[in-house]
Amino acid sequence: MSMFESFTRKVTDTAKAAAKKSSELVEVTKLNMSISSEEDKIEKLYLEIGKTIYESYAKGETTSELFAEKCKQIDEYNNNIKEMRNKILELKNEKICPTCREELDRSVNYCSKCGTKQEIIEPPVFEAEEAIEKKCQGCDSVVGEDSLFCTKCGTKLD
Repeated sequence: MSMFESFTRKVTDTAKAAAKKSSELVEVTKLNMSISSEEDKIEKLYLEIGKTIYESYAKGETTSELFAEKCKQIDEYNNNIKEMRNKILELKNEKICPTCREELDRSVNYCSKCGTKQEIIEPPVFEAEEAIEKKCQGCDSVVGEDSLFCTKCGTKLD
């Protein structure tokens, strides 16, 4: 056997081994992806089971003591989230439309998305603000201390 044939056979064997390894690697990757997909399906079912139990609890249906305790914890977390969202709205000087859930400036009378008449939410007045409160002579709205014009009616301020 010549050196060239020996070299050719080694290259061919190496190429076949590399192809086999590559094929195995692709198959392992596919199987790992399939496993991950099945695990995701299981996680979704776990979530659905939990959601179904909580919805049953929220409707007042009987649930086991273990589930009832967990559901009460979810209620507490939901209340915390609601309070934090309200705080964010307050900080942003916004409110939520009760019909379409759009975020709106607190001063708007109608929702720009669905047209629903809005309840006017007056900003909280703190004692320190009452002392330096400035009002518009045209519409009696509270205006900023440095304002030259009313933002509600456009009246020039003194």
